Amino acid sequence: MAFRKENPIKAPPTYSDFSASFSRNVITNDVVRLTDLDAAKRSVKNLIMTDKYERLLDPNLGAGVSELLFEQMTPLTTIALRETIIQTLKQYEPRINIDTVDVTPDYDRNTYFVSIAFSLIRNEQVGTVEFLLNRIR
Repeated sequence: MAFRKENPIKAPPTYSDFSASFSRNVITNDVVRLTDLDAAKRSVKNLIMTDKYERLLDPNLGAGVSELLFEQMTPLTTIALRETIIQTLKQYEPRINIDTVDVTPDYDRNTYFVSIAFSLIRNEQVGTVEFLLNRIR
């Protein structure tokens, strides 16, 4: 009599990335890995903070928001920043669904506060990335 072993349900692949600090995991003696939501958060922030032509092998990668930061702070500039961020994430980050992108200008400090809420396509985890955009000369 033969028994048929059922195949266990395979979990979907895990999104993973290296930590930007390249610190060492004490247990495995390998580079620390970011997985799932943490990897997506890191990727979202890296895409927004990367300028066009900054990556040699893919010169179009990145949002290129630095050129908008040197424009006058008007509602139109705020809208342009928001649309640039949304377009960049839709083009280069297929792992996420964008829920909201809020860009709030701070006229006194000449900065923009950016808040991006998203969910992972694979497992519906929800994450938020918040950071400041300011001019650096």
